[in-house]
Amino acid sequence: MGLILASDGDFYTTQYGGTCTGATGCGTVFKITTSGTLTTLHNFNGTDGKQPDAALVQGTDGNFYGTTYYGGSGKDGTVFKITASGTLTTLHSFGGSDGTTSITFNGTAVSSFTVNSSGTAVFTNVPAGATTGTVRVVTPSASLLSNAPFRVLP
Repeated sequence: MGLILASDGDFYTTQYGGTCTGATGCGTVFKITTSGTLTTLHNFNGTDGKQPDAALVQGTDGNFYGTTYYGGSGKDGTVFKITASGTLTTLHSFGGSDGTTSITFNGTAVSSFTVNSSGTAVFTNVPAGATTGTVRVVTPSASLLSNAPFRVLP
C-alpha cells in the first residue's frame, strides 16, 4: 500500500495477504529494516480489519495509524493504531450498529443528517447559528472531533 520510513530508521508497510482465508487474505503489517530483515507485525483477522486501504502514517506519539477497507465490528472497515512492536488497537469500526447519532458544529446541533449505506460518509447542512470551531460526530462507540476548525465566513 505504500512504504514509510519511520523515526526509528525502519520501514513499515501494509499489504493484502496474511493468514486469513479468502482470495486476498485479510492483510498484514510489515516492518523492514534497512538491512532487509522482514518482520510480520500483525496479521488482520477480519474482526480487527480486513484489506488495508492506504499507507500507514506515523503519529507524533511514535505509533502508526492506518485504515482497512473491510472488516471490524461493522464490517465496513476500521481505523487502527499499531505500535512498532506489533500491538494493534482498533480505534473505530465503520458501518453496522456504529451509525452516527448526532452532529454538532461548535456546539450547535444539526437537526437532520444522512449516513451513506456503508456508514463511511455523513451528509448534512450547516445549522443556523453555527460558529467557527470543531465539528463533532457522535456514534455509539466514539465521539469524533474534526482536527481542523470548521470556519463560518461572513
